Amino acid sequence: HIPRGMLEFWLDPESSYYKKKNFQDVKKIVLFCALGLRSALASKSLTDMGFTNISHVEGGFDALKNAGAKVVVKEKK
Repeated sequence: HIPRGMLEFWLDPESSYYKKKNFQDVKKIVLFCALGLRSALASKSLTDMGFTNISHVEGGFDALKNAGAKVVVKEKK
């Protein structure tokens, strides 16, 4: 989970907020949000930054649920 306002900071090696340990072994980044609008913009931003392993879920989380994707709610301890 990456807050939209931190996406470019966490994935930019030149940023003091860079999260190398979270992304060094990532093969594919799949972005989604509630309706797919923010993830589309985030995908473009990361593509503009040079990432080639980016996808986003068109229609967002709602589309995943409507397509029958299993939603698992993890209870907080």
